Amino acid sequence: MLFTIGGSVLVVFVYGNFVALNGLFQPFRAALAQIGSVLMRGRGVAMDTTNSGDSLGDWCALVGCLVFGIVAAALWSVLDRRKTDYRSLGRALFEVARIGLVVELLAYGLAKAIPIQMGYMTQPAHQLPLVGDLGLKDTLWTFMGASDAYSIATGLAEITAGLLLLWKRTWLAGGLLAIVAMAQVFLLNLCYDVPVKILSGVLLATAIALTAPCWPNILRVLTNTTPLPPKQLWPAPGTRRLRLGASSLGLVAVVAHSALMATLAIIAVIDIHSPRSPLDGEWQAISFTIDGTPATITAQDPPPWANVAITDRPDSQSLITQTPSGATTSWALDLKDQTLLIRRHLSDSPTPIRYHWNPDHTLTLSGTLANHQIEGRYQRRPMDRPTSPFRLVQPAPDPDLPKTS
Repeated sequence: MLFTIGGSVLVVFVYGNFVALNGLFQPFRAALAQIGSVLMRGRGVAMDTTNSGDSLGDWCALVGCLVFGIVAAALWSVLDRRKTDYRSLGRALFEVARIGLVVELLAYGLAKAIPIQMGYMTQPAHQLPLVGDLGLKDTLWTFMGASDAYSIATGLAEITAGLLLLWKRTWLAGGLLAIVAMAQVFLLNLCYDVPVKILSGVLLATAIALTAPCWPNILRVLTNTTPLPPKQLWPAPGTRRLRLGASSLGLVAVVAHSALMATLAIIAVIDIHSPRSPLDGEWQAISFTIDGTPATITAQDPPPWANVAITDRPDSQSLITQTPSGATTSWALDLKDQTLLIRRHLSDSPTPIRYHWNPDHTLTLSGTLANHQIEGRYQRRPMDRPTSPFRLVQPAPDPDLPKTS
């Protein structure tokens, strides 16, 4: 039962998350989701085509894995009831779980060590919203993305755990470090509503399961008592040639997948930090008129754009507008012939907003919005966030400024 349940969960949620294997295991995930949904809800479930995590279909698939594992184990036991020793299955599951955990640790570690996972939070689109208006996930992503140094440090911890898991003499240290790293990730995902709760929970459970046979000795070391004879988990059973072949195959898979993820991360980092036009950046209004009349802070139809953030990067294009009250609106953006084509929803028809560079290095935006003619003149708005990741000597606080905390 441990083999069938653990194996199905690993295949669906860990190996199915690999870039090269996602499409291969998707039908299996969908079938298990229907089984789980029928048992829980009495009807089928639609699978999320956006590949977002923690959807209803994913939770139903997790239930389907449990049901499938129990039924498969029962049938297996009946058909193979004469066999009494299944230790080889445990060792096989150990190897499958170890390789899957290594690949995921290296993939997510590389995405932080090469700052891509949260690095896009430095783009103009994410600079204007007020902190109080951010959702829990965006709050966490903003915190992580604000410091590349911290993101890199957390990524290196995951990479180190993955590398240590690869070798016989260090796999236990890697497993224990993986528990610490994944416990933090799972807790952050749970508390900040990040839709990777199932995957991070499965990876945490995998790290715990891999190291579980060594817990008695770990506790004895911590309590300064005599250790027990170690349990043999490594290498897997079989001939030396078979063991070497399996290890080599796993190592090749890890290296290939990690190289692919590193290459994609490097390309994404370059795209994130490569503005394609001078419009890219944050802009503050010098003047704003609605139907030729200067707008006031109470104008509601449409509200004036006090600030705008234009993101024009190879990986994304967007327009963020901010009202005097601080509320922001996100627009899909296409640039064409000195015109911003903006859409509030992807299904909407584009609204053309003309832009023009002025001799005084300001930007003018004009067009028709909500049946009103709008025109705004903008100058670049520098952000106050310091760029240095470390500051050991703090400046003395200004005694003339009021305290805010």
